[in-house]
Amino acid sequence: MRFICFFASTLLISASALSAPAAAPLELRIAVVSDGRAAYFVRLLEESLKLIHQPYHIDYVKDIPARRMWWMLEQGDINLFYGMQSPEKDSSKQLVRVRNGLSNGLIGQRVLLIRPADAKAFAQVHTVNDLKRTGLTAGFGAGWGDTKVWKAAGLPLYEHAAPWNTIYAMVAAQNRNVDYLPRGVIEVMEEARSHPELVVEPHLLIEYRADFAFYLNVSAARYRPIIERALKEAETTGLKARLIDEAFGADIKALNLNRRLRLRLAASPD
Repeated sequence: MRFICFFASTLLISASALSAPAAAPLELRIAVVSDGRAAYFVRLLEESLKLIHQPYHIDYVKDIPARRMWWMLEQGDINLFYGMQSPEKDSSKQLVRVRNGLSNGLIGQRVLLIRPADAKAFAQVHTVNDLKRTGLTAGFGAGWGDTKVWKAAGLPLYEHAAPWNTIYAMVAAQNRNVDYLPRGVIEVMEEARSHPELVVEPHLLIEYRADFAFYLNVSAARYRPIIERALKEAETTGLKARLIDEAFGADIKALNLNRRLRLRLAASPD
C-alpha cells in the first residue's frame, strides 16, 4: 500500500513538472562590432544565461559606429548594448543598467599606448603631477566618462569625435594635439598588435573606479532581474573569472602589472 501511494505521488509530481510552463525566452537584439572586441561580453551573457537554464534568442546588429549604437538603444532599435557605466547613462529615462560590473573593474586599470620616442618622458613619471608636467595630452572618445577623471586630475586631454580607429595615426603623427592613449588592461595589448607604430608604456599603471555594464532599452526592463541573476551565478560558480582569464589572461600577464608604479585617480563624480 505504501508503495502504491509513493508511486501515485511520484506520478503526480512528474505530471506537474511536465505541465509547468517553460520560461519564456529573452528576445534580445544586440549591437556588436566585428573586430572581436565584443566577443567576451557576448560570451559572458550567453554562458551566464545557459547557467541558469534561461532560454534566449539573440539577433546581432553589426558594424555600426558606437555612438549610433547608443542612439539606437535609446530609440529601441536594439534592446541591449554594453559600455562604460556613467551617471549620464544611468539617469537616462530610456536606459536601464544591469547592475553588474562586466570586467570586475579591469577597465579602470589603464596602461598607456605611446610613441616609442616618448618612452623616456614617461619613465620619469612618478606622480600624477609628474604626468601633468610632461605636457603630454591623453586621447579619449568624445563624451567618454574617462574624460571627467582626467579633467578632475588636471591632466591635459583630447576628445576624439571622429571614428576611434583614426586616433592611432594621429598619435603617431606627433602633430595632432594628442600624444598617448590610456587603455584598459583588457584591450591595450590587442591594440598594440594592431598598431605597431605605437608601443605599450612599461612603467605606469593608472587606476580609477570604472567598469563596463550591460544597458537595456526601457522596453526590455523586465529582463534586468533575469540577467542580473545569471551574472551573479556566473560570479558564484567561477564562470565569469574563467571567461575573463580565457579572454584576457595572457595579455594581462604580459603587462607585468605587479611591477608597475600605480597612480590612483579619483573616479568621476556621480
